[in-house]
Amino acid sequence: MNTIKIRHGDNISFAEAEDGISLLEAVSRVKDLHIDASCGGKGTCGMCKVKILKGELPEPSPADTKFLGRKEIDANYRLACMIPVNENFDIMVNGINEGFKILTSHSGFTGKLNSIVKKKYIILPAPSLEDQRSDLSRLLDSLTVSSIHVALPLRQSLPSILRYAEYSVTAVFSEDTLIAVEPGNTEDLNYGVAIDIGTTTIAAYLLNMETGEILDTLSDLNSQKVFGADVISRIEFSMQGQNKLSTLQEKIISQVGELSVSLSEKNGICTENIYSVVIAGNTTMIHLFFGVDPSGIAVAPFIPGFLGEISIYSGELKDFPLNCTVYSLPSISGYVGADIVSGILATKMDEREELSLLIDIGTNGEIVFGNKEKLYCCSTAAGPAFEGAHISCGLGGINGAVDSALIEDDQLIYTTIGGKKAVGICGSGIIDLVSVFLKEGLLDFTGRILDEEEVRDQFSTKFLNNLRIDNNGPAFLVVKASESGNGRDVVFTQQDIREVQLAKAAISAGILTVLNKAGRSLNEIDHVFIAGGFGSYISKKSAANIGLIPAELLDKTESVGNTAGLGALSCALSQENLNVAKKIAEITEYVELSSDSFFNMKYMEEMVFPEY
Repeated sequence: MNTIKIRHGDNISFAEAEDGISLLEAVSRVKDLHIDASCGGKGTCGMCKVKILKGELPEPSPADTKFLGRKEIDANYRLACMIPVNENFDIMVNGINEGFKILTSHSGFTGKLNSIVKKKYIILPAPSLEDQRSDLSRLLDSLTVSSIHVALPLRQSLPSILRYAEYSVTAVFSEDTLIAVEPGNTEDLNYGVAIDIGTTTIAAYLLNMETGEILDTLSDLNSQKVFGADVISRIEFSMQGQNKLSTLQEKIISQVGELSVSLSEKNGICTENIYSVVIAGNTTMIHLFFGVDPSGIAVAPFIPGFLGEISIYSGELKDFPLNCTVYSLPSISGYVGADIVSGILATKMDEREELSLLIDIGTNGEIVFGNKEKLYCCSTAAGPAFEGAHISCGLGGINGAVDSALIEDDQLIYTTIGGKKAVGICGSGIIDLVSVFLKEGLLDFTGRILDEEEVRDQFSTKFLNNLRIDNNGPAFLVVKASESGNGRDVVFTQQDIREVQLAKAAISAGILTVLNKAGRSLNEIDHVFIAGGFGSYISKKSAANIGLIPAELLDKTESVGNTAGLGALSCALSQENLNVAKKIAEITEYVELSSDSFFNMKYMEEMVFPEY
């Protein structure tokens, strides 16, 4: 084994790594150290830059040469994914993922409390020569249940528990399963955790299952992020053999467990009193959590290993730190998962008379349309541009990311997350910048950046300082190197514009396709719900300006927060909601876009921007 010493900020961490794995994978084993690698270690994104302080410095790879300047190469910087580990290393990783902005807010649980885990305190009649029922029969008769599953470990411990407690116990059960029997009255100690496993981030909610109160929330970057920014990258990683699927599963199980334990410790709750963990996420994330091969999702005809809900005892998950029942909500298709089922549930689209549109914009854009009569859904490959990947200076929502922009007094004005000096641009900033460029006439409707003469002719010289033309083509200067937080220009290139066009065309064409499938038009829509972190932080007006959402729906559009998390906790707190989620997954009609001629036609049409 080799030892990797990793310096990040003021901290030092260590990782053990066997010969042959990449330095990137070795670094990814360090808890709470998130290094960007949106391509999953293929050397095509240039984001996993590290400085080699000690260890053999490899010759620059073609990927190093492409993504790192001569100055950085000479300063011993390399891409971690390009370096095989065959010796000890001492490296420095820039802490670029500090202060990540993760959405956990939502409208809150408002349903009827009927939690999936219940407690009942009972005083059993003591056995006698006249009452020789078995311990288990004595307990079940007092619960007045007709059929309930009791696992062998509980059967083994039951006699000693009853005698120790002098037959005064609390039964803990969920649906048709007896989970635990506890001495004394513990009815008020009933807690659960709801988890939204996103491709990029994770949000965890601690719940009081007796009162319905949301006690606390924790969030983090998805620790699998180092293996790729999107689900396809992670599926491809899982198919590389050498226990790669197990690596992904262990990462996410460990993280979910750690968040759950952290929530309990932070709030003075014994982990033994957390009886359930309810999970929502896209279909791939749920497959990876349970260690189910997701490879069929990545290729036509896009068949997942399973779609239905799962309920298992946590002991079936290797190294999960809680003894509880783990539930996952059902999915609709390989690319419309439990997170969207949760979104439908949270917005009550399935109960409304009026027609609604739900849009969850991420690496994939999931879209749902309809009402209580019928729901249609689709998933469109928007790509990771709106999450900062494949954008030259793109970032996630971290400190120093440009998150808004406008023109004021002929000057480009921007803000950054945390008020830090700019180091790149996140999704909401990307949308604002493209909107500004379009409205100011610096882009034409095809997405072409005007050349210097056109800018000079139309705008005199007020924007010339923001226009850059070099061997890589035209670009907009957003922040000068002297004013940035990393000593580099923050720019937005012609290729970045193209990435945005591809993403926005996929979303807008998807919207039009589900409407076409339903035989409806835009003017019939009464509500538009924008879900998820990206949708909550973007300017809806900027999104309409670039054609990401139809301009005629702007006044009907609202951001609804983390509906995936809300749906998960709503199902934890309400058996009725869990049943509704199952029904939603069964009745929602999935529209496959890859073979849909209408979608392909609209996708090409929607590549252009609105004209101003």
